[in-house]
Amino acid sequence: QNLERKRRRAQALVGSEAANALFPIDNPIQEPIQVNGRSAPRFDYAALPPPGDPDPVAARETLFWDLALGQEELSGGSIVGEIVPGFPTARPPDRLTAPWSGEAVLGSNNWAVMPIKTRDSNAILSGDPHLNLTLPSIWYEAQFNRDVAWSFTNTGADVMDFYTETLDDPVRPEGYLLDDEWRPLLKRVEEYRDRSGTVIAVDTVYHTSRGPVFMADGDALSLRWTVLGEQGEMSAFSRMAKAKTVDEWLTAMESYVAPAQNGIVADRNGSIALRSGGWFPIRPGDGRGDIIRDGSRSSNDWQGYWPVRKYPFSIDPGQGYLVSANQQPIDPRVDGTYLGADWPSPWRAIQINKLLRNGSDLVPEDLRRFQTDPGSARADVFVPAFLAAARRTREAGDADELLQDAERLLAEWDRRYTKDNTRAVLFELAMNELAWRTWDELHEPQRAPKPPLSAVRLPGSAVLASLLPNPSSAWWDDQRSAWWDDQRTSDVEDRDVILTRSLHYAIQQARERHGDENAGGWRWDRVRHENIFHLLGLPSLSALELPVQGGPSTINPSSGNGTHGASWRMVVELGEEVRAWSIYPGGQSGNPLSSRYKDRIEKWMNGDLEEVLLPTSSDQFAREQVVSILTLSSEN
Repeated sequence: QNLERKRRRAQALVGSEAANALFPIDNPIQEPIQVNGRSAPRFDYAALPPPGDPDPVAARETLFWDLALGQEELSGGSIVGEIVPGFPTARPPDRLTAPWSGEAVLGSNNWAVMPIKTRDSNAILSGDPHLNLTLPSIWYEAQFNRDVAWSFTNTGADVMDFYTETLDDPVRPEGYLLDDEWRPLLKRVEEYRDRSGTVIAVDTVYHTSRGPVFMADGDALSLRWTVLGEQGEMSAFSRMAKAKTVDEWLTAMESYVAPAQNGIVADRNGSIALRSGGWFPIRPGDGRGDIIRDGSRSSNDWQGYWPVRKYPFSIDPGQGYLVSANQQPIDPRVDGTYLGADWPSPWRAIQINKLLRNGSDLVPEDLRRFQTDPGSARADVFVPAFLAAARRTREAGDADELLQDAERLLAEWDRRYTKDNTRAVLFELAMNELAWRTWDELHEPQRAPKPPLSAVRLPGSAVLASLLPNPSSAWWDDQRSAWWDDQRTSDVEDRDVILTRSLHYAIQQARERHGDENAGGWRWDRVRHENIFHLLGLPSLSALELPVQGGPSTINPSSGNGTHGASWRMVVELGEEVRAWSIYPGGQSGNPLSSRYKDRIEKWMNGDLEEVLLPTSSDQFAREQVVSILTLSSEN
């Protein structure tokens, strides 16, 4: 869901000031991609403004989104909240496979370490892009570059803007208004055919100079997106494949356009670098791209693109390593230029940085283990908050036996999402409930404009964490936070009440759904699975109910339903000779009858890697390694 759309949904319910705070430009927790000279994350917590009055203009815009673009379920961990009759007693299903905590459970990682951090004084690179998981897999393993290694994560930069357009006719438009002149719309007729080739429907897609136009109820929005412009990816990848040094690789990436990616690279000389590649728009005025601009004036158009020298970038840092995990690329205290907004919570980045910061004499096996490390920076923040609230409630004599059980059981957890742990399920249910109770203002039908909103994206857990220092909802308290107050009750709740009620509800649900905590039903690998479906959705050709280590906001943030996950894992040591290890959830054959169809899945489940073969000639293969030989020849 684009920035404009989800912020408008919140704005329609709680006003613009609150919506801007719930989906901020800068993340309240800073562990940026570009090295900022700090040795720990910075928590820039600030009090959130209270919910305001609903915004009817935003409500109309939200209705437009639904009519023009549809009410599709949001991807990448975004949350769909249904306004249901009977609220406030009704709540969404507590499904650990699709958390309601407002947290994006997916994300790619890459990092590299310099020779000063490794045992054998070689640079080592790690990468695991998280993408759609299918059988056959989206990857097919081929040859490597012998001098450099690289990997990508998505930058998440805002490279898509919407403009309100004025059309000459809302039903059958011929032109749009720009700088007081009517400009002709470009029309493209699209035909939809059935299997026999017969045309079954025809549609007309309109374009302004910016891009395609979406229309509904007489309103129109045009879209400008870097992906729809001129591309230079193929030539960039071709040059990257031939690069021999970090500098050559960075030069090759300069023509890369979209989608914006954080490219990490290392070479055999021991150099490492990380730069966000792609075209980043320069916008007029405040430069923000998370607002809808007036399309009738060309002065609102993009004014060019960032020069490469401004891209998020670090090379051979003094700390000896570089990390990207979809977090905000640049510390706003270093450069506040707008690049995007509502960045994913940087829990994975915090955990990777902690492992590398504390690591020394690292070897490839260490980086392999880090790829499925079960630790959780998110749990490190929220578990103490739950326990402290439960303890204070107990000491005040207000804790019943169920809450005391929940406090005891959560305190037993080491905050690691191992397959055999039996407490992560309690924490995740508590987090889901905490988000639902805290952000109840975003689901309140009596305050919603008509027609009611059907989908609301909840703020991320970094924003939720920023409320933790503010315990009260009382209007006379300087540390008040109105968000803790449950709008569904006549009481004025505070932080501890919401935390303990969430934990209380979580243990009820855990026991109801998974039985007694000592009976085995709380094991994480019995609750959380990957399901890698065949492209046709046929169960017989799929790999289902696969237990994996990791959970929401861990380095291996499995989706739990098989939609997305680590589509590829790789570790490369760049010594005198390149050594590499990799795995992906599938096999080298797309034939379900082949032994190579899904022979790598078990190792992938366990976080293991296979050594990559890097022969200089076919003679280096053992006979049993050769399945077939393909010879290419040219008559010229």
